[in-house]
Amino acid sequence: MSACSDDDDNDASDVNTGDTTSETTTADEAADEPADGASTTAAEMDDQASVDDCTPTQPPTPTEDGGDGVLKIGTLLPETGDLAFLGPPEFAGTELAVQEINDAGGVLGADVEITQGDSGDTNTEIAKTTTTKELADGVDVIVGAASSGVSFTVIDQITSANVIQISPANTSPDFTCYDDNGMYFRTAPSDVLQGRVLADALIEEGAESVFIIARQDPYGEGLQRYTKEALEESGVDVETSLYDTNASEFAAEVDEMSSFNADAYVVVGFAESDQILKEMITKGIGPDAKIVYGTDGNIGNALGKNFPGGELKGMKGTLPSPELTDEFRNRMLEVDSELTDFTYGPESYDAVIITALAAEVAESDDPVAIANELNGVTRDGEKCTNFADCVALIKDGKDIDYDGAGGPYTFGPAGEPTEASFAIQEYGDDSQIDESLTVYRFAKIAG
Repeated sequence: MSACSDDDDNDASDVNTGDTTSETTTADEAADEPADGASTTAAEMDDQASVDDCTPTQPPTPTEDGGDGVLKIGTLLPETGDLAFLGPPEFAGTELAVQEINDAGGVLGADVEITQGDSGDTNTEIAKTTTTKELADGVDVIVGAASSGVSFTVIDQITSANVIQISPANTSPDFTCYDDNGMYFRTAPSDVLQGRVLADALIEEGAESVFIIARQDPYGEGLQRYTKEALEESGVDVETSLYDTNASEFAAEVDEMSSFNADAYVVVGFAESDQILKEMITKGIGPDAKIVYGTDGNIGNALGKNFPGGELKGMKGTLPSPELTDEFRNRMLEVDSELTDFTYGPESYDAVIITALAAEVAESDDPVAIANELNGVTRDGEKCTNFADCVALIKDGKDIDYDGAGGPYTFGPAGEPTEASFAIQEYGDDSQIDESLTVYRFAKIAG
């Protein structure tokens, strides 16, 4: 929710990271709220570019007749494409949120309406087609996209129409200073945070040299950059490579990786990661021989299904994720009983809840009015953890601080989390995530 002037061509690239302290717990241990420090790692950093290097834009001034009384939500999430494996938990999260909001009386006394839509990939026109249809249908909010690259293809179309875009999964640092008319938000943290967490994990593994291969798109470039910077601050030797997102063969790239003979390898990719990993295994730099990490774009059971022989055993990966309770998982499973991964499900759920709470504070379903209140419901008020309890506080005239299924958010001026919980997951013998090995870390922007 911010913009840089023409002189700030580096966008979020001027972010500086600082000292890091670490505490970790396994998934078997009880997790208190991250602020209590019981189950978290604090990755402390200097203020982000959203504070120091660009001036956040404010939403336009709302008009009295801007709403029609019904909060209408559209989604722009991956039914197809390289991130289709993320679609089921994201769709389920939005559906669950709407169900629970409506069960609690809706927003402003009316049921919330939701229309689901496919985002596809950057190499298709699906996202633009979906966006055009949903805008024509009069949605107030579009939840999505999952892919940072896809969001960049539609963000201008959405925000210039004075409609809110709120992504549950965009992590590219480039959004922090993007000129978005004050109408873009996200519940996923910037990769400025994930880069620090990933670097810390690699350092703790004892890696003195790391090779990072990444997609040549906003997601891959951003996460690669901030991981590299954090590693180099600690004296780690780092080599990097970017690959074309349309590539189908990776022999040359993996040859380059192998020749570096790093202690650890990081794959920042989407569905194509399975091909890269298979090539790495063939060349002797797979998880059985080296420290190998994935990230939120590939880590999960969907990737593991491509390695039925257990070839991924020992591979780890980082992703923004709270320690989900069984109760929340069960609520998600009631919406979609076939869920095997929950990645970005909580963030999708919270994107809807946060928007609905902002509408209650604004006393309007006008997107501009909602945008003016959206940051505020995540900070500096009385803590609440579900829609019904939060609305009760609002009706009592109290400010709220919504800490949802995805954890505390504390949105900064750029309309994005300034703190987040991360999971470090590990594959077991069957190339599926072994939940008992998961550890959680908490990262925040210092100050």
